[in-house]
Amino acid sequence: MKTEQAKQLIQHYLDGTASAKEVHLVDSFVEQQLLENTWTADEAQKAAFGRKLKARIDAQRLKDEDNRQNPVVRPKTITRRLWIIAASAAVLALCVIGGLFAIKNRTEDRSARYANDVAPGGNRAILTLADGRKIDLSESKTGELAITNGLNVKKAADGLLVFSVIDNGDAKVEGRNNTITTPSGGQYQVNLPDGTQVWLNAETKFDFPGHFNGKNRLVELDGEAYFEVSKDKNHPFIVKSKKQEVEVLGTHFNINSYENSSGIKTTLLEGSVKVKGSGGEKVIAPGEQSVLYGNTIAVNAVDPAFAIDWKNGEFRFKNESLSSIMQKLSRWYGVQFVMNVRSEQMPSFSGSVSRFDNISEVLKMLEETGNIKFYINGKVITVK
Repeated sequence: MKTEQAKQLIQHYLDGTASAKEVHLVDSFVEQQLLENTWTADEAQKAAFGRKLKARIDAQRLKDEDNRQNPVVRPKTITRRLWIIAASAAVLALCVIGGLFAIKNRTEDRSARYANDVAPGGNRAILTLADGRKIDLSESKTGELAITNGLNVKKAADGLLVFSVIDNGDAKVEGRNNTITTPSGGQYQVNLPDGTQVWLNAETKFDFPGHFNGKNRLVELDGEAYFEVSKDKNHPFIVKSKKQEVEVLGTHFNINSYENSSGIKTTLLEGSVKVKGSGGEKVIAPGEQSVLYGNTIAVNAVDPAFAIDWKNGEFRFKNESLSSIMQKLSRWYGVQFVMNVRSEQMPSFSGSVSRFDNISEVLKMLEETGNIKFYINGKVITVK
């Protein structure tokens, strides 16, 4: 960025024609480079001071225009204030100019470190039917995939997998389950025979029968899934995962039961669910999350949007640890992180970015909010 361009940016900022991105750039450097070295106030006060500086310069510009039309003799005190404001504006300009060069250098540095960018995951899964046949859903064509155990299995145009009952027949035979497995970098959505919709996150295994028989509708989950259960008060829907069972009649909820997660998390968006563990059971309401630690079930109020960010095509972090974020990125992008710094030394991170961007976009956001750098080499990402 040349000096003339930096001056033009400052002028846009001062005359109110700057874009939102330009305003953010200037405000950021006022806060981070000018004020941090001269004022020990908190961040909110620093940002407010930067805004006041701009307002003072704008107000003085209007006075200058008025004075040109109606000349008056200015007292020395006013003249001195003008010099102070002009000097402040000059310092601001110098800081922004220096900052722009820093951004240029940082961009060039990132270009080298992110040369081997990694694309996001997509709709990938393997379906294993009750009769043992395996179907790669990422390669199969749209339309009918199989007829088995009284079921018609179809793949819709949007990739949705739909199971519909055509004949109860041997589908009622106990122990003959179908299985969908998503790999690292994979996700999938399936409609079960009872109309229940299930979204599967990466590295997830989901078992379900060809036909729901008897009193309960029982499925098994290892990984993470979001459920919109078809209402049937006479046949409770039960999700079994590790040492937990979730029982519902018809509702919307998310279960995270990954092996390396801190407890099994069940987050409710709509309706009511009963969470059972070996140490007891809890009923949770919308906006609550239960966490099963060993034999203990804790219930907390949460924002459900953060639990189903993956289902909505986002990464959303709120005071989240770097180790937790890296686990999510590893599953979705199929990468491995190598730490050259202890993760507990890292601050918590907050922010959001599309799940369908290349991994570099997520890494840039993390670099902006923490003293950290990422180096991509194939599928291995080194953290320094």
